[in-house]
Amino acid sequence: MDKHQRLQEWTARIKDLKTSGLTMSAWCEAHGHSIHQLKYWLRKSNHSSSSASSSATWLPLTIASPSADPSSPSSFVVRVGHAEIEVRAGFHPELLREIVRALELPC
Repeated sequence: MDKHQRLQEWTARIKDLKTSGLTMSAWCEAHGHSIHQLKYWLRKSNHSSSSASSSATWLPLTIASPSADPSSPSSFVVRVGHAEIEVRAGFHPELLREIVRALELPC
């Protein structure tokens, strides 16, 4: 198996890991791989995908009116990594879900 085939195989495995909902350790145990192997291929696939031409997907964002009180009980903050998103009443759940998914993806 050549390097390109191994990269494709591990890219598929990484996609399976992300959709499985399992932790890296649990996924590795279930599939007979070491955590070190997985971390190696995560770094390798991130480097490969960042060097390839990839297009960004932009999502619409609606800014709430400044008259809304951010300290009101109808708002909360979602933290994903270093990013913080203030969510107020009337937010669009699918948009929030997509934003959180985008923030979880490695750059």
